[in-house]
Amino acid sequence: MRIFPFFSRPRTFLGSLCLFALLFGCVAETTPEPPERVTERLIALLDNSQPDVRRTAALSLGKLSNPQSISALVSSLSDPDEEVRQWSAWALGNIADSLTQEALIALVQHITDPSDSVRQAVVLALRQTTISEEVMQVFAEAYSISTPATQLTIIQVLAQFEFPFAYSLFIQALKSPDPLIRQTAIAGLGELGDSRGLLVMRTHLLQDSNVGVRSEAAFRLGKLGGPADIPALRQARETDPTPDVHFWATWSLAQIGEEA
Repeated sequence: MRIFPFFSRPRTFLGSLCLFALLFGCVAETTPEPPERVTERLIALLDNSQPDVRRTAALSLGKLSNPQSISALVSSLSDPDEEVRQWSAWALGNIADSLTQEALIALVQHITDPSDSVRQAVVLALRQTTISEEVMQVFAEAYSISTPATQLTIIQVLAQFEFPFAYSLFIQALKSPDPLIRQTAIAGLGELGDSRGLLVMRTHLLQDSNVGVRSEAAFRLGKLGGPADIPALRQARETDPTPDVHFWATWSLAQIGEEA
């Protein structure tokens, strides 16, 4: 399936210098402070007036991965600066095993962030959690009233998990005019492994107008399909005008075991 683009790196050089000065002064201390004390200082810097300092504080808290910082990082998900929100989400992903239910819900709620880089950071963070199906069902409720960009992110998130309720949402997403949403929905069906999705994949392999969607369908049929899918894959191999679809249809036929 499509690889999610990694979010942009922050402009941390100035922030790092400021953070170093604020934490340690002009001369490094001879005895390192305990992680708990450093975490406390970094949490305080999340309220600094300079965005570069707040960005670097969130990044540093993510590297420390101290559960002590969870509450502050959740608050920073609402920071006016896009990169602070982005790195706060990333940091929470690094503390995924310690997140409370309240923190998980807060992370889910920020899937509607107006920034694409923040939404992608939330996706990456959620992939590292053991979030419950009950919490994830919020996505199904939000999908129909969301913008196309948020709809894509919702489908991307659900494609990382194997929750049965997602099947109907993937089917709904395949009606989207956005080809990337449709391709991600096909990938989600593939990850879900529900046999009902095979007919849907065959249909989009032969009828979808987008080469990315057809290629994804061909690939997923090779991973999940069987003899019943061979006719559609043969047709795609012989009639599809694009090399990508021809390649994946050929690969899938070999995976299923078609004799040359």
